[in-house]
Amino acid sequence: MQIHLWLGLTLGVIGALLGISGAVLVYDHEVEALLNPARYAVSGTDVAQPMIEYAKRAEAALGGGARATALRLPDQDAGPVIAFVRVRGDSGPFQRVYLDPPTGRVLDVGSGRDLVPWLHNFHESLTLREYKGREIVGAVGIAMLISSLSGIYLWWPVGGRRRGVFGFRRGFALYRNLHYVIGFWGAVVLALLSFTGIVIAYPDAGRSVVSAVSKVSPSPRGIQSAEGSGKPIGPDEAIAVAQEQYEKSTVVGLGFPNGPRGAYRVNLRELGDTNSRSGTVVFVDARTHNILQKLDRATRGGGDTFLLWQRILHEGGAGGAIGRFIVFLGGLMPPILMVTGLLVWLRQRRRRRTTAAAPVAAD
Repeated sequence: MQIHLWLGLTLGVIGALLGISGAVLVYDHEVEALLNPARYAVSGTDVAQPMIEYAKRAEAALGGGARATALRLPDQDAGPVIAFVRVRGDSGPFQRVYLDPPTGRVLDVGSGRDLVPWLHNFHESLTLREYKGREIVGAVGIAMLISSLSGIYLWWPVGGRRRGVFGFRRGFALYRNLHYVIGFWGAVVLALLSFTGIVIAYPDAGRSVVSAVSKVSPSPRGIQSAEGSGKPIGPDEAIAVAQEQYEKSTVVGLGFPNGPRGAYRVNLRELGDTNSRSGTVVFVDARTHNILQKLDRATRGGGDTFLLWQRILHEGGAGGAIGRFIVFLGGLMPPILMVTGLLVWLRQRRRRRTTAAAPVAAD
């Protein structure tokens, strides 16, 4: 009881804000299209321009010193090509540039204060990435997981009497019924979102733990291209190398080399892959055309699959529209449970004070 109470009273506010932001991000593209319709006013769905053309136009839209680091291409739903650009070189912040897929025309430039990108930053690191914000979010996830499991323990009927306890109970205030019923029926979803959020927040620790029981591919962070003075290959050449490995695959993302020995990262959706996140990624040497590492359905170990599904489940990418809606509701649970739990605690606190004061009043 004390653990459940004090986790709710202390970290509950942060958990509630993370829940609300996560609920909105389940529908991030729809929200952004509603707030900024010009960014999604595309003339078609075909990605008809060379990748380098999208990058150059995005950099030009932000002025000198800007460097495109990645492109996100329309995937499954119609939308713009989104370029992620560092302003003022490697030390500057990221901004998004939205481009028309068929023509490469710049549709809009992110202001740096847009709601959806800010919510992503807040949900991932409380906008405190430089100050261990991601780790703080992971700690809140641990607290929410413990709170979910302890809530089920406290709710569980004593003596095996379970009749009538799965719904609203007579004589209970509305907020108390909401806390018990929502807490029970949503505990599995909330525990799942908390657990997957912990794995995402601590990627290195997650890989280490999972690799102890199942195969996990080497981390791609240390991948480097070969040293040399020759002319680096272009992004479209790197994509051609990657797509040669997968018949009828679709490019959904491209990461540009970072530094003189950086490699291209090509994200592909293989034929028949319907998940929200394709797990197929190919790293291509920026000088030699060689494939440095690839991860796909055939080479992915059990540990890789487990780690990939943590993000799919956390984002509501499984189960189509129903899966997204369930995760959306899961994001609303922390603020509801925090408020109703606070009201239950205040009511019990007042009752204890009244009971304690009663003998004194009688004397």
